[in-house]
Amino acid sequence: MVESRLLTGHLLRRRTRQQEAIPDWALLNDMQSIAAWLETRLSAASSEILLENYIFAAGLWPRQILRILCDKALTGVAVYITLDALGSRSFPESWISELRQSGAHLHFYHRLQLKGLEKRLRRTHRRIVAIDGQWLAVGGFALDDEWLDAKPGSPPYRDMLFACRGALVDRGREIFFRHRPEHLPALPAGVSEEKEVFSPESWGEGRFLEGTPPASYAVRRRLLAAIRGARQSIWIATPYFNPDPVILRSIYRAVQRGVDVRLLLAGRITDHPLLRFGIQAYYQKLMRRGVHIYEYQGAFLHAKYVLVDRSWATLGSANFDFLSLWFNHELNLELRLARVSLLLHGLFVREFAISRKIDPEPWRKRPYWRRLPEWCLAQLDRWVQAHAMGQRRY
Repeated sequence: MVESRLLTGHLLRRRTRQQEAIPDWALLNDMQSIAAWLETRLSAASSEILLENYIFAAGLWPRQILRILCDKALTGVAVYITLDALGSRSFPESWISELRQSGAHLHFYHRLQLKGLEKRLRRTHRRIVAIDGQWLAVGGFALDDEWLDAKPGSPPYRDMLFACRGALVDRGREIFFRHRPEHLPALPAGVSEEKEVFSPESWGEGRFLEGTPPASYAVRRRLLAAIRGARQSIWIATPYFNPDPVILRSIYRAVQRGVDVRLLLAGRITDHPLLRFGIQAYYQKLMRRGVHIYEYQGAFLHAKYVLVDRSWATLGSANFDFLSLWFNHELNLELRLARVSLLLHGLFVREFAISRKIDPEPWRKRPYWRRLPEWCLAQLDRWVQAHAMGQRRY
């Protein structure tokens, strides 16, 4: 209990006014439930739908979502869709026409062109769904058949969605329209009056961590504060792991303080097999410093969430890698909800049990043909990070 209070005081020393009460919420950790929630909420929308995603690809399930969006727009619901121009490059032209003919407002974020290329290389990796100013959801899910049906013989991706009500919904609407050419519109007539008035009591508090490099590195800053303030445990789930040297040093120092540091990473089932070699290049040094590494089995782990001292959590779109923390636009929620922390702790325990724990001794004796691609990708990673950040201080 003392350690928990120390952590809370360290993390919330500044800018606590941004914390908002969360009167109602839902946490989903499998794609079938996520897909059902999305379809149900979108179908029930009566005034406004806001949807932003990195990937919206051609397929059967995305087609169902598209049909719902078009039908809602035709009935007069204000439908705004923001897609990353690179991540959603396979979005069919015929779907663009359908959306625009139905009256939906479609915007592609940062189409690639030579003018302002450095800025346009930054992607929006955010996932946002807001319904009628009542519900808002974030996570790592994408609108792609691979997430729901995966590949033949493989289960759906392991992902996560967190949805909530309350004041965070209004804040989320503001964040959504920062990637839009339009100004933030008022909610349609009557909606504001119909918004439910919640009891002063709530499940806990939360706030958005909006990473918008180079203007803001809020996701990285808060993760670093959590790692430095940890007293008992740091458990991290992420499909991609290649943070900058300062975060790595903070992790090593946490282990030296006696903190239980565990990483839950994607296993042999992954969307980037080559990239996995680069991630595994970190294993030996991490384990030598006392970090426990688990590789998720049976499905592709695409969820991104962190639990510190069983009292502070963050989840959303940000991976624990250089691109998410320094380059792309990301959106996470920082949560202080006791029941969410309890659920995430139980989820971690369950997934550690079904994952492969990397044994340091056999790993040290792995064959040289495995070490060579790891070494090559590690050198490339260091070069990219050094040249991308130049002389900038961490």
